[in-house]
Amino acid sequence: VSAVSAPAQTDQQQQSDTGVARISLLHGEVSTQRGDSGDWSTAALNQPVVSGDRISTNQTSRAEVQLDFANILRVDENTQANVTALSRTQIQIQLARGLANYSVLKDSEADVEIDAPNLSVHPRRGDGNYRITVFSDDRAEVMVRKGEADISTPQGSTHVRSGQMITVTGSGDDTRYQVADAPSRDDFD
Repeated sequence: VSAVSAPAQTDQQQQSDTGVARISLLHGEVSTQRGDSGDWSTAALNQPVVSGDRISTNQTSRAEVQLDFANILRVDENTQANVTALSRTQIQIQLARGLANYSVLKDSEADVEIDAPNLSVHPRRGDGNYRITVFSDDRAEVMVRKGEADISTPQGSTHVRSGQMITVTGSGDDTRYQVADAPSRDDFD
């Protein structure tokens, strides 16, 4: 009898660990694609977002997604982001193109990863603010406005601190990066 109830408990734990985000701000034309059906539709305020869903903004559009009590994703115009994992302990976002800002407002239980085609951002624990821009499949930039992050590429990982930015070019074995001081804030910040 205990062998039968143990798998049921594991399934219940996994189901209860699944997270649901919500769209908390919309400006302009924003679309979402359901991961389960693949259907695109116009986004609505407070619309739920789950693992597998995509968010896409048009020209002059912006959106904000509250992922949990501590993590917020903001996307600028002409941006596409995919929520690939969303639970109490793990948040993973894929940024296919465009500009996004990821904020951790207070210490979160979730391990966070934001992926671009040629890099991955792993924010360190605690408050943080990270700006990720994907220019193309082989060029991306990450600015750490607050906090610290480890940036992984196919060539390894480097630590970036508050006030710094990293530019990653190339892909695969040809990936290169450069760390410099971040420019001052702009309208999107």
